[in-house]
Amino acid sequence: MKDMKQRGMNITQIAEELGRDRKTVRKWLEQDQPGGYPERKPIEGKLDGYKDYIRNRMSEGCLNARVILDEIKERGYTGSITILRLFMQPLRPSVQSKATERFETQPGQQAQVDWGHFRVEQDGGFKRLFAFVMVLGYSRAMYLEFTEDERLETLMGCHTRAFEYFGGITQTCLYDNMKTVVAGHDEKGEVIWNERFARFAEHYGFVLRRCKPYRARTKGKVENGVGYVRKNFWPRVRTFNGLHDLNAKARHWLDTVANHRLHGTTFQVPQELLKDENLQPITEISFAYADRFHRKVAADCYVSYEANRYSVPFAYVGSVIEVQDEKNGTLRFYCGGQLIAEHPKSMARHQIIVFRQAILPEKIAHFYPSSSGVFFIVPS
Repeated sequence: MKDMKQRGMNITQIAEELGRDRKTVRKWLEQDQPGGYPERKPIEGKLDGYKDYIRNRMSEGCLNARVILDEIKERGYTGSITILRLFMQPLRPSVQSKATERFETQPGQQAQVDWGHFRVEQDGGFKRLFAFVMVLGYSRAMYLEFTEDERLETLMGCHTRAFEYFGGITQTCLYDNMKTVVAGHDEKGEVIWNERFARFAEHYGFVLRRCKPYRARTKGKVENGVGYVRKNFWPRVRTFNGLHDLNAKARHWLDTVANHRLHGTTFQVPQELLKDENLQPITEISFAYADRFHRKVAADCYVSYEANRYSVPFAYVGSVIEVQDEKNGTLRFYCGGQLIAEHPKSMARHQIIVFRQAILPEKIAHFYPSSSGVFFIVPS
């Protein structure tokens, strides 16, 4: 503009030439130098507040963007996984080049415990299932059980059945910061264990251990186990009829695949190494880990529980019995402390469930329907 002015052009001509307003041209000609734009205040990205955490998790060996996404979402992240992957991509080569020292344990020394989460379709929607996984540190022998929830009572029941499956108990069990195990920390940063779970551990004679915060590799054996369940077992499950059926399939997979394969790290068969684990014996005195619900046996030999009816032996008609829900697809019925019947738990409602066998003192009894609809029992 100043050059045009020096060549003799007036403000009107300059404005017409540049397509600008005359007032704008006059204002700029009065200035010694072009005016600058105000400096923009940098806008904080959605991922900025989590970048240090992501770098730390990657340095610990977690390179799975989906896992880290779930973790930072719990901390308030609202962005997409695409942004996260773009940030992680250039960091991967340097992280992957670092060697990782593997921590091995002696026979019978340690078991690692973790939960996996799975979704299934049910009644037009989705239902969440929980997979309890325990892996023995030395042999890599695995136990798997699917449950309705991951509450304390369910966790203790899964431990009990895992010990029975392995035929013994390790000296220690390792956990992350699951709320059912870790109640908090004292002023020195020491772990405060859940009181009831600590009594459970003391009863069975194993010591509680917690992996270091943000050090997922400390319990990498069980995390690899959960991943193995997701990649190897879950794709095999096309359909199943309730948790009882799903756990039967899981047990078959454990006994024929998981514990009988050549392990990729030890290059040994877990079931063979299990013989050398030198586990502690299981106490014969059981721990009352689950609540029992009182129900009265109707005249037709049925007991109502969660909108379904389950058969029990006719000898207990009119009696008040106890129902123990294992939360793994199994219901157990007790009277006077004695197991009298066991049923697969129905996932539907308003069903009548009749199992072909019930338990009587020192005898197995069979149900046979009569014309009146009442089931009679004939001892075998």
